[in-house]
Amino acid sequence: MHFRFYVALGTLAVSYICYFLYLSFRKAGLPLYYFIPVPLVLFQPMYYEVSNWALTCLQHPFLTAFLAAAILLAARGTKPAVYGAILCCFLATFTHGNGILTFPAIIFFYLCHKDFRNAILTTVFMFICLGVYMGGYESGQAVNLPKSASQFFLSLFGFVGASMSLWAMPELLSAIWGFLIVVCMILVTIRVASVYFKKPVQVKPGTIELLSFFAFIFISSTVVALFRSWAGTTIASRFQMYSALSTAVFYIFLLFYTDLFRKKWVLTTVLGLSVFYWAYSYYKFTGIVAAKRTALLADVYNWKNNRNMFSVEKSIVNNGSFYLIPGYEKGFFRLPKPAVEKHELDAMFAEKGPVKDNELYIETWDIHRVVRQGVEELTNYFVSSNVSPQRKRFWDDRYLVMKNTDTDSTYLINANPKVEARKNIIMEGHYYKSGFNAVLREDDLGAGTYALGILDVSGDGKKTFYRLDKTLVCTGDGYSLR
Repeated sequence: MHFRFYVALGTLAVSYICYFLYLSFRKAGLPLYYFIPVPLVLFQPMYYEVSNWALTCLQHPFLTAFLAAAILLAARGTKPAVYGAILCCFLATFTHGNGILTFPAIIFFYLCHKDFRNAILTTVFMFICLGVYMGGYESGQAVNLPKSASQFFLSLFGFVGASMSLWAMPELLSAIWGFLIVVCMILVTIRVASVYFKKPVQVKPGTIELLSFFAFIFISSTVVALFRSWAGTTIASRFQMYSALSTAVFYIFLLFYTDLFRKKWVLTTVLGLSVFYWAYSYYKFTGIVAAKRTALLADVYNWKNNRNMFSVEKSIVNNGSFYLIPGYEKGFFRLPKPAVEKHELDAMFAEKGPVKDNELYIETWDIHRVVRQGVEELTNYFVSSNVSPQRKRFWDDRYLVMKNTDTDSTYLINANPKVEARKNIIMEGHYYKSGFNAVLREDDLGAGTYALGILDVSGDGKKTFYRLDKTLVCTGDGYSLR
């Protein structure tokens, strides 16, 4: 799979969604600079797994782009545009599981305009589409009902306001922010609903489009909270991009309906906070994105040479091997060239140069993962050094190389170092610490003894290898250094 191509597609989809928000904003006649905080909230790496990463960008960003297109078509009011909106909802339905909920958003749009004919027509198509969808539907493994009302509402508001999960106390701040957003949307909905009364209240152009857009987000949030909050407060998830969009719509409505947010000093404050939020997100998540990238590049090597992967749990590889292995061997899918070839790694290990003390250590994390059957106990092992090798350059990829001394097999996993403290990043200009940090699950490696090394690959392909002074001993259910 050409990951960069999918990343580019996802970026285009998010750009189109931002354009939809701009079109609605522009109807109010406000200067362009009032819109600047919106792309700063959208284009940042907190949502990289759903909005800008590989195949996931073909799910929610494209689903949401179909919704935006459907709303724009519905706003035209012509007969071809109505059927075009229905077609977009149909496409969204078979893009991701919550795509069917784009239909209620369009129905809501028509009801806000008292267009009952098109609302009924869209409803009919929704049920037809739902029938086709349910014909092949299977319930997800993580689906269950919430254990309490408080857990449900915390998840619901936390989901809508998850933009605030960037800071300390993420669950509380996200729930408070989400509650404020929902209250604002209810007030705007009451204003729009005045069309059904004798004295309608004036509604800014673009309001109904944005309110219909949020209606989809709120309905999706309710469904997610209803069936996923049993495992804990739902904040971080594949749906998290919706929280950025909720914040963007909230900000635009504050511009529409309050004089305060149109004052220049308030704009300056909001713009400054938006820039800080954008920059802080890059500080906090760049290391995570880089680790994800390096882990997938490592698995290009692992799959080619060992038919193995470490970026996902071993059970996923085992369960999918019945089609992955023959599909790869018959050429149905191909991999890009790996960062290094096996013969190169063998030659690097064969060079018996001096090895200094790398101060290696193993740290264990006991993880309690909630599943429908109860609690699953897991242990992750972090093989690390905070001293050596020397600090890698920002654009390099760092891998831990493991060579089984019995079978001669070699494996790569991500080993990007830990991130420096904020003060050091500002004062010294270094993002990464020295050394490396690699994580292994209990069953990632087979039993045996593994010689260790660190491989740095620069952007232009230059390779630097460091021998480590200890070997990794795997018993099949744990690791130690010798």
